[in-house]
Amino acid sequence: MNRPVSVGLVVLVILASVAGVSGSVALTTAGLAAQSAADPATADPSPFVSQERDWDDTTFDITVYENGSATWTFRHERLFANEENATEAERNFRAFAEAFEANETGRYEAFINQSNELAAAGSQETGREMDATNFNRSIRVDEGRINPRGVVEMSFTWTNFAAVEGETIVVGDVFRDLYLAPDQSIELEAGGDLQFRSVAPEPDGRYDSTSLENTGSVEWSGERQFADGRPRAELTSSTGGAVGNDNQGLVGAMSGDIIWYLLGLLVTGAGIAAVVWYRRYGPGAGDTAVGTATDRSAESTAPAADATTDSSADAGATAVDDTGAGAPLSDEDLMTDEDRVVTLIRENGGRMKQVNIVEETGWSKSKVSMLLSDMEDEGTISKLRVGRENIISLEGFEPEATKSPFEE
Repeated sequence: MNRPVSVGLVVLVILASVAGVSGSVALTTAGLAAQSAADPATADPSPFVSQERDWDDTTFDITVYENGSATWTFRHERLFANEENATEAERNFRAFAEAFEANETGRYEAFINQSNELAAAGSQETGREMDATNFNRSIRVDEGRINPRGVVEMSFTWTNFAAVEGETIVVGDVFRDLYLAPDQSIELEAGGDLQFRSVAPEPDGRYDSTSLENTGSVEWSGERQFADGRPRAELTSSTGGAVGNDNQGLVGAMSGDIIWYLLGLLVTGAGIAAVVWYRRYGPGAGDTAVGTATDRSAESTAPAADATTDSSADAGATAVDDTGAGAPLSDEDLMTDEDRVVTLIRENGGRMKQVNIVEETGWSKSKVSMLLSDMEDEGTISKLRVGRENIISLEGFEPEATKSPFEE
């Protein structure tokens, strides 16, 4: 192979081959050519020319995070109102959804395999080590709009998708000859605490805010052909901290707490030292020593006085311990971050929006996003993408749209 696989084209072909959609002729032909060039002996044209189902809209949603990784979500939508018989179209789609979930092996494994090949091609193109992980899939009927539609989503995490250059995240070096069909679009979102600094070419329409820095996402729609390295975007942390290391924000927060803790120890130590000095060298300390040396008769009463003094000191110390830093920890103090999230979701009926978890905990978006991803991998919670929001659910509280048709 003289040139690495065309990353941009393979990206757009993956969902077409897995979900059984018929993309544009140009996209289908180019994708097949790219795969054949990569490995002619194993190229199989059948997935790329499948005519099982047409879609009204296809969106490639890319959410980029501080460490350069990105969540790729391939979303297909079919508007039932465009059919001659909308009721029958919806019924047929629900039957398709059952088949899609029941026959997971062929379609889903193909998606996983081709996503891994995509990451490998991107790694060869850029020189960065890349992997495809955290695969998810869903199919549902979205009835929350004026016109109901069928939605198919497949997603995975592409590690090291973007280049980390100091405090800047750069997206675009994996794209080569990227083409969008008329019914396709790319939506690039700033994940975590990132914000856009520049994008090229100019996105379609207006930003979803008053300025590029304040917008959450930008979008390009087809039909259009991009030059190599496009679309391109530069993002930086909105908090002003360095990017590329997810632990830096946590370390920074911890360092502030440690400083206050050390200052508290310093003040406490200085106070103890002052008390000791006063008792040994303060006014009256010398007189007590002389009186004790010259008047031996006071020895019989001195221990009682000392005992009284020591008892008073002990009582004072106990009082300080009972009200100070020596107080026992509460159950809440002993809870892990995962326990706090589970408790919070349970208190809210077993299901919450991810943005509400951020607000309730006071944690950063990136910390909550990473924590929820780990909890999802462990099976503690499940996530459902609805529009631009994630719905987080405990087991048994998932929205009906996320359940298999066989779970009656």
